[in-house]
Amino acid sequence: VVAKVGLIRILATVSTMALLGLFVLALPALAAEPSISPITLLAAGDMRGEINPCGCSPEGQLGGLPRRLTYLDEHFGEDPQPLLVDLGNNFPEPSAQGDLKVQLIQRLLRFSKPVAILPGPNELALGVETLSPELPWLISNNALVRNNAPIANDALNPLFQPLVVVSRVDQRIGFFGYLSPEGIYQGSQKNFALLPLSEQMLADWRAVIQREELHQTVLLFRGSAEEAALIAEAQLFDVVLSGNPFADELNQVLQRQAGAQIWPQVPTKGQGVVRLTLAASSSQTLATSSKATPPRAAPRQGPPLGQVDWLSERYADHAEALHAFAEYDEAVKQLFFARLATMEQAKQHSPFVGGAVCAGCHVAAQAVWSGSRHKGALATLVRVGKQFDPECLACHVVGYEREGFLSEDLTPHLPNVQCENCHGPARAHLTDTRVPPGPPPGVPSEAKSNTVPHPTAQSMVAGSKRVPGE
Repeated sequence: VVAKVGLIRILATVSTMALLGLFVLALPALAAEPSISPITLLAAGDMRGEINPCGCSPEGQLGGLPRRLTYLDEHFGEDPQPLLVDLGNNFPEPSAQGDLKVQLIQRLLRFSKPVAILPGPNELALGVETLSPELPWLISNNALVRNNAPIANDALNPLFQPLVVVSRVDQRIGFFGYLSPEGIYQGSQKNFALLPLSEQMLADWRAVIQREELHQTVLLFRGSAEEAALIAEAQLFDVVLSGNPFADELNQVLQRQAGAQIWPQVPTKGQGVVRLTLAASSSQTLATSSKATPPRAAPRQGPPLGQVDWLSERYADHAEALHAFAEYDEAVKQLFFARLATMEQAKQHSPFVGGAVCAGCHVAAQAVWSGSRHKGALATLVRVGKQFDPECLACHVVGYEREGFLSEDLTPHLPNVQCENCHGPARAHLTDTRVPPGPPPGVPSEAKSNTVPHPTAQSMVAGSKRVPGE
């Protein structure tokens, strides 16, 4: 009996030790959280009509829709697929050529498949009728929307959505958009009425976040410093991306102060893409949580800043964009010839005389000009097939659409960048040297009317190249 009892005890001890060993071996598996791949967020926008680098000088050789599509192709092959958002303000100033650009921009935006686009001042200035309903326009401070649903939903299908929710690797990611009514022309627009930021709006957004059980929240923002500070203080969003209020691409401002936080800001003129990573929550935690609001990451000091990928010559032009641009260039060429017939009548009244006339007295200045890139300004357009593009001609010839250059055949003395581009028309000065070159009172000079940032005169001679960040 004693022997049997001893044997039983030995067997029990061995069994206990075996079970304990299995438990110890199982501990890492029990403790380990499921592996969830990080989610990449890409943000672009603020093209301001700069659909492609001009190709005429190395200082501005960044950006463009053809390169952006190639960049996106490279990243969209990742797993999980990144999410693309756009901060808007992509449209040009209103004009006949601007209308052609709007069609091109929206065509290629549809091809790039963003999850959300915050319209900017340039889009709304042209009226909502110009906006493609096939694009995911996002405004969360629209007075025509209440509680994340349009008023009289059966009668109104709003162009602007108040919230976009996307699922990636078991994560529900909510996108909000705030466009400040300050400085936005609203007029009698029928699809939106922008509301200013308020404590009630922030409370409504918080309720939407809880109701939609969002794991991550992203805000696309375009507003004032005061509005940014209020949003930062509310700590509702894991990521905040700001549109760029500046137009100088040679001095890029890529961060925005928002109260105690710093937010990433997309490069102006569409010259780059902001890339950052969303911190994923555990899908197991979501499944076992009994809270009404899904678990969220611990509070951060501020949203992530990410990094900027500059759209340089490293990215080839995308085939889809090349096809779209070929059609655009042909339409622009037809626009050029349509204008030419009406402009020819002004040929006899032109105030511009051409640099060859100036050279008679200003020999030294003519010698400097002859060694600069300005002398071949029109040739650079010919090389890239833009010699019929009115927006390009405005900077590459003398007095285009200002009673100056018409075409190389009709005005052979006015191609390229010459004296009168900066000093103003010289016909009156030629008649009476006491009258300096320049326009009549109240008329801006060529230099003042040119809104495109130039390189310096020294760089035009030396051919220096400047890239943001250098």
